[in-house]
Amino acid sequence: MRTTVRVAAVQAEPSWLRLSDGVDQVVELIRAAAVQGARLVAFPEAFLPGYPWWRWIDTNQWNVEYSTRCRENSMTRDGAEMRAITAAAAAHDIHVVLGFGERQERRIYMSQAVIDDSGQLLSVRRKAGLNSVERKIFASGTPNLPAVHHTPIGKYGALSGQENQRPLLTRALRADEEQIHVAAWPASPDGDAVGPESSATLSRMYALEVGAYVIAPTAVIGDAAFGGVGSAQRHNGGPTGCARIYGVDGGEVVASLAEGEEGILYADLEIAVTLADNQPCDSIRTTRDRRDNTRKDSAPTRRGSRRVAAGWQSGPDRWALPASLGAYPGGTAAC
Repeated sequence: MRTTVRVAAVQAEPSWLRLSDGVDQVVELIRAAAVQGARLVAFPEAFLPGYPWWRWIDTNQWNVEYSTRCRENSMTRDGAEMRAITAAAAAHDIHVVLGFGERQERRIYMSQAVIDDSGQLLSVRRKAGLNSVERKIFASGTPNLPAVHHTPIGKYGALSGQENQRPLLTRALRADEEQIHVAAWPASPDGDAVGPESSATLSRMYALEVGAYVIAPTAVIGDAAFGGVGSAQRHNGGPTGCARIYGVDGGEVVASLAEGEEGILYADLEIAVTLADNQPCDSIRTTRDRRDNTRKDSAPTRRGSRRVAAGWQSGPDRWALPASLGAYPGGTAAC
């Protein structure tokens, strides 16, 4: 049996270092995607409170001030901000994959939350393999394998940034027969030698390697990022905002938005929801839409059963922690 699933990739500028505004922005983007019929919306890496691209710029004023503000504007996984986001997912009947800075005591982590269409927090996974710049701000998470979530819209998983090129992680998702993959990317930082095209290349290679559709949301760095910085050096690392959606053959299934333009990419995917294979599907219907702030009634509510990924094991080193799905033999499910 096949079903048509509309997915959405966000290409937008974060509300830099303003957590309250950022939560409102995320809730609005969730609503906008749902109004257009999306069942899954994916956000860029560290979208709340914004990826720390300023660490690539040799300006002490930015590094001290902005790093402090980044910590202050990160959120907890069980706080009021996360509850507002999960409530929006439930209200609009949509799955959400969100990259955010997770604060725990004096540390912050680069985390990725998976929320289902009933508003349940399925998992929060902390990025373990940080690059040299990210380690100056974020703590490294406990190494663990990512989960594939088996849902009525298909089997989907998610990774952040350079995790999408690590064989141990990609093979774990492939082994669990992932059909839709979220490859979340930040905006291209100044001085990053790899450049924005690297995210497109890695996302395309992931689709070919795993045989899954790939949703690759990417953030935008615009004028709003430089507010209050005075005469500090501007970001000039090339184009930002390169969101893509790829088919299982590695080809783009929808024309991308212009680089630097804010909006949402949509694609209608044909997913086999009861079969184990994730080979190329019969057809793909695609569309493109820019940000639409016109309020419309949300889509009708749809619910369905969920089950944990094949090969599930309890324990902190197998799947992401600690979002509980209920009691299972041997412990609490945390995928």
